[in-house]
Amino acid sequence: MIYLLLVFVPLSFILNYLEVDSVLVFAVAALAIVPLAGIMARATDELAKILGPRWGGLLNVSLGNATELIISLFALRAGLPAVVKAAITGSILNNILLVLGLSFFLGGLARGERRFDQELATVNGIMLMLAVISLFIPAIFNMTSPKIKEEILGYLSIGVGIILFLTYAGGVFFALKERQEIEEDRQPGSEEWPLKKSLPVLLMVTVLVAWQSEILVNSIRGVEEALGLSRIFIGVIILPIIANIAENTTAITMAIKDNMELSLTIAIGSSIQIALFLVPVLIFLSHALGHPMNLLFNVLEISALASAVIIANLVYLRGRSNWVEGLQLLAAYLILAMAFFFA
Repeated sequence: MIYLLLVFVPLSFILNYLEVDSVLVFAVAALAIVPLAGIMARATDELAKILGPRWGGLLNVSLGNATELIISLFALRAGLPAVVKAAITGSILNNILLVLGLSFFLGGLARGERRFDQELATVNGIMLMLAVISLFIPAIFNMTSPKIKEEILGYLSIGVGIILFLTYAGGVFFALKERQEIEEDRQPGSEEWPLKKSLPVLLMVTVLVAWQSEILVNSIRGVEEALGLSRIFIGVIILPIIANIAENTTAITMAIKDNMELSLTIAIGSSIQIALFLVPVLIFLSHALGHPMNLLFNVLEISALASAVIIANLVYLRGRSNWVEGLQLLAAYLILAMAFFFA
């Protein structure tokens, strides 16, 4: 069904060329990215199977959030670092509150209380806390030293980025075996794609996602003016849902099918990847693009991330879940979404 949305790919190119209403272009480009992101994830999975457990696992943890990376790079190139930071915030909130909440809620209704690996949950919970602390420090540093030069803040952000990247690398080697065992069930019963199919498909779809991302980003200013939506709301709520809808659907479906381990791997693993891998990569690449980005998130973003990680960990670290806890996570997401809407 999702592949029917591919019709929006050529349509977005046409509408963008004709320079029609920005809201329409944004909506069509967003719909076009949804199936492309799904195909990219499938091609990555199939290529990972061909490469084997070690290299395949590394490929998955490297390209798991490729769509978000591409969209963020075009936003940085367009001089929209605030949108990128909002998208980072929103992606983490989307995974640990919305997706995890829906997985617990629908999985609980379908299967009752579910149990999962508490040891792995503890490791992932600590990684999430590390991510939030790393985003807190630059903000506190800036508040306690209001006269600090932006250049120094940039150096601090690079240093934090390097530490996060190295920490993520260590976490990958620790969890690679467990992750690979779970990843083997991602496409149960699906026909495998050979190398001569998966690699060209991955390259072609990456180009198309990049093209769609450029169209999407270039229409953001028009959407702001036409609908009165702030960039922070677009970044925190709208863009993460667009970029992650295919993977999020898989996580929720797996929870309903009683495969909670895979559901958690997708939701929590993606959040960790965003905070500890995607953020450092964007900091490094932002300098190459000539639009340096620092880790100075605003107070609302930092508060939302801290609140989300705390409530998610309180539920996650128990090693079991039910539909009521899922409902609580969803409530937290909706409250934060309302706050960002009026921000």
